[in-house]
Amino acid sequence: MIDPQIEKLLILQESDIKLQKIEQELARLPKEKAAYEQKIESERAAIETARQSLHALEVQCNELNSRAQALEADVQKFRNQQLEVKKNEEYRALTLQIEQSQQLISEAEEEEIGLMLEIDVAKAAFEEEKIQIESRIREQEKFISLLAEKKQVLAASIDSVRQELAASRENADAEYLEHYDRVRKLTKRPPYVVPVQSQICGGCHLRVSNEVAHAAAGAGEPHFCDQCGRIVYLAS
Repeated sequence: MIDPQIEKLLILQESDIKLQKIEQELARLPKEKAAYEQKIESERAAIETARQSLHALEVQCNELNSRAQALEADVQKFRNQQLEVKKNEEYRALTLQIEQSQQLISEAEEEEIGLMLEIDVAKAAFEEEKIQIESRIREQEKFISLLAEKKQVLAASIDSVRQELAASRENADAEYLEHYDRVRKLTKRPPYVVPVQSQICGGCHLRVSNEVAHAAAGAGEPHFCDQCGRIVYLAS
């Protein structure tokens, strides 16, 4: 039969571990949220980068169009000047300028057409990529919403668990409670009160001495694993 005080410590330990888990989950939530927000920020940055790339092509196309218009204005100016000149040399010089400007206009228009085709392809790719990115963003936002719900649930339960733990501590024997707190402080992770089965500690899974194994069956005082220091009791 298990020492009644050990049974009380086991009840205490159950509430203690439950509270630790809730506190750990609450502590993780901000990091998880920040990770999702970082993903959203990266996705939005990807959209903005794609948009800027598309805008750069459109600006380049508009510049070519403006350049072609300016060259056409030059051609018209040169033609008007031809009407006023009287020397053949001046007329031929203006004709050469007109031909050069027209060649530049042709090159600009050809480049503009190529850019317009490139813009059409880029727009289609941008819209498709945008749809996929926005879908991923909605998914991340959904996870953030779930985290908020989880936080509410945990926050709602933590007070009752704290009350359970407080009640368990009040019910425990002062000497056993003091040893429990000491073991809890020295042990890296729970459990702190563990059974001994076949002379094996349920905490560190190492073999305890014959003396400890025999003493763990007794009541009236706590006994400890001589390997890890946890409170031990003989499992029935």
